[in-house]
Amino acid sequence: MTTLQIRSKGTLTLPARFRKKYKLEEGELFKLIDVGDGSFFLVPFESKVMKNTDKVAKKAKEANVNLEELLATLDDERRRYYQEHYVEH
Repeated sequence: MTTLQIRSKGTLTLPARFRKKYKLEEGELFKLIDVGDGSFFLVPFESKVMKNTDKVAKKAKEANVNLEELLATLDDERRRYYQEHYVEH
């Protein structure tokens, strides 16, 4: 167990061993999840956009799809989604 101290402006410093272990860098975002009774979790915020971008890039490469084809498909899907969800029928 590690003890952290809140500084004058609410700053917490994560020990270097944890920053190195989890490859955390200055400026990274975290979620603070309140679990009640004065307890909470501090969880690294993983960007869903970056996570999904990596998945899309991997799938496109596996399917041998180039960037132009991928962007055209995404544009078509965006238009279809807009029509289905935002245009009154």
